[in-house]
Amino acid sequence: MTEKILFYVYRDSGTSSESLIRSLVEELKNFVFSGRGISFTSKGYSGIPLLGELHIDSPEDDIWKVLAVLFKISAIEEGLIFKVHTEDYDRNPLVVEARKSDVLPDWAKTTKIFAENVFGMNGVIHLISPTVTEKFPKRSQVDTLRAVPNKTRNILVTESLSEVSLGDNRSFFFLKSATPNYMTGFGQPKLNSAASRNFGMHNTSINVPASMAYVARQRPDILSLAIREFIGLDENKIKELEKRLADEQDRVMIHTSINDTDWKEVTAVADIESPTDIVSHRVSLALLAFDEKHASIPNGVAVPVSGLFQKVGDRFEREHLESLRAQFFGAPQSATHLYQTAKALVTGNHIQECRKIFVDEGSTSNRESDCSANEEDNSNVKYAKKQVFKKKKRSGNYGKKRELAAIIDHSIAPELPNEPEYQPPDNSAFLKKFERAVNGDDYYKASSDEYSLGEEEDLDLFMAKPRKKVLEEMKNKNKIKLGIKVAEKLPTVTDDEEIDVADMLRAAPPIADAEDFEDFDDI
Repeated sequence: MTEKILFYVYRDSGTSSESLIRSLVEELKNFVFSGRGISFTSKGYSGIPLLGELHIDSPEDDIWKVLAVLFKISAIEEGLIFKVHTEDYDRNPLVVEARKSDVLPDWAKTTKIFAENVFGMNGVIHLISPTVTEKFPKRSQVDTLRAVPNKTRNILVTESLSEVSLGDNRSFFFLKSATPNYMTGFGQPKLNSAASRNFGMHNTSINVPASMAYVARQRPDILSLAIREFIGLDENKIKELEKRLADEQDRVMIHTSINDTDWKEVTAVADIESPTDIVSHRVSLALLAFDEKHASIPNGVAVPVSGLFQKVGDRFEREHLESLRAQFFGAPQSATHLYQTAKALVTGNHIQECRKIFVDEGSTSNRESDCSANEEDNSNVKYAKKQVFKKKKRSGNYGKKRELAAIIDHSIAPELPNEPEYQPPDNSAFLKKFERAVNGDDYYKASSDEYSLGEEEDLDLFMAKPRKKVLEEMKNKNKIKLGIKVAEKLPTVTDDEEIDVADMLRAAPPIADAEDFEDFDDI
């Protein structure tokens, strides 16, 4: 029996089985396993625990990708706990890294004791020490972790899983010069790099026939199947495919992800700086061969739909997730069924999406690529931009030329006519005259042009009547009120009785004497 790595995933009542499956499929949909991949089965009551099985001789990227996904989901789903088990405890990946970093606790006298008491929860490593076990002797390990998570959490071992591991004696300088994007996680912490979306995948741009472009762009699993089948083709078949490819007029540039193992195959014997052309050529031949083989096979298989991804609006993407769920849970579909179903769901909008050279914000694709301007430090990005610039330079078409305004030399500029300076009107004479009139320095006379204010005034406003005349007027008013007829007329004011305007302004109200009134109440 082949030895496997077992992943036990325990969920609490707050997390449903459907939610857990959706999370696993969503996290693994952009990753293509280089080996056989992982499979899940439900054990125990209500599917607890969920058991994952991965071949122990699987590539290191496959193992660490599964571990990174489990750590991520345990941090999102509250109460989710997972455990890694192997028959040979020395081959447990958690034990290997802890021993390599020399972080095994003192109470773990053997690797078996450590392996049986190490768990993952809340995104970190938890260790159940003998001290904790003595406090809760009747509780299971899972219940103990949920009861006292603060006493079991171990940051030291968690950090050991994030240390850099060179592995396989690979040279950093060789990788940097030969394939700059090889191994996304190289030189980075293991868990941090494995948790990235593009871990174990190589992002590139390829020029492929438009009819198969969207499948190659959105389905890295089908693209991997096509490349692996293409490797075994003979030379005569490849020459026939090259003639067919030469007749393909409608080709588009797309961004896609290729598994690192497949990337080595399509770039083999390509000793050039940027193998973009040979990658496009070989991938296009692989797609043509895959289409020729599987499109003609009758396919009448009816695959039941789980209904876990009903909220996904795009039918193409929904079929992608359903096929991955079937693959992970022991019901993998054939390559013919996968390709025919995916090709049948490609619409005109999908093909139009592939005609975009660069992925913009409105695109349905969420992948990054070497030419998507998301990884500026990558040498392929700079190379692609350089090629685009050279193409524009050769064409000589820079668009509409702008004309700048001429620069005027002020030394020879014509002299402009001098504008007359603005002189405010002089009103000082009028102000002085008005000030003298207010201060009482002159008499105001309406007939005098010298002291006139320039308008027709009512001279009665500037005249004051004698005191006796005022008293007489008051008496006449009282008589009129009493009904007595008044025959006398008040004399007019002569010119000699004119008074100074200043006296009028400064004069106080006249004070009346009691003897001048017949009755003081008449005032």
